[in-house]
Amino acid sequence: MHLTQTLKSILFILISVLMMSFVNSSDQGSNSFVQFRILSPLNAESAQKIDEKIGSKSGIIESRSDYVTSTYFCLLSPESEYTKDDFVSWFAKMGYEIACYSRGIQNVDPMVSPHVLKDCEDVKGE
Repeated sequence: MHLTQTLKSILFILISVLMMSFVNSSDQGSNSFVQFRILSPLNAESAQKIDEKIGSKSGIIESRSDYVTSTYFCLLSPESEYTKDDFVSWFAKMGYEIACYSRGIQNVDPMVSPHVLKDCEDVKGE
């Protein structure tokens, strides 16, 4: 009987620790994502160069340029404070204009399909 009570106490402590670690990790925020259309046609090489350049920036977890649809997606860390203006500027320095900018919180906000983005009629840079 004493062994059962000890096991229950240990189990309670383990569950409490797991719950506290979950609460602490959720307090740190969530990753966000950015998507948009690249107005110039891309090829595999140019898409790779974009991903290398943008992916090397602090706070960028993942950078993906799709040369088939001329769209872009990246995943940003919670502490990342990049804005639309940052992306407009970075892409302009590489010779590209962007349109249909969309930002959201990972696993909260819906992402826009690359096939919807590729046909987006939004004004460039908006």
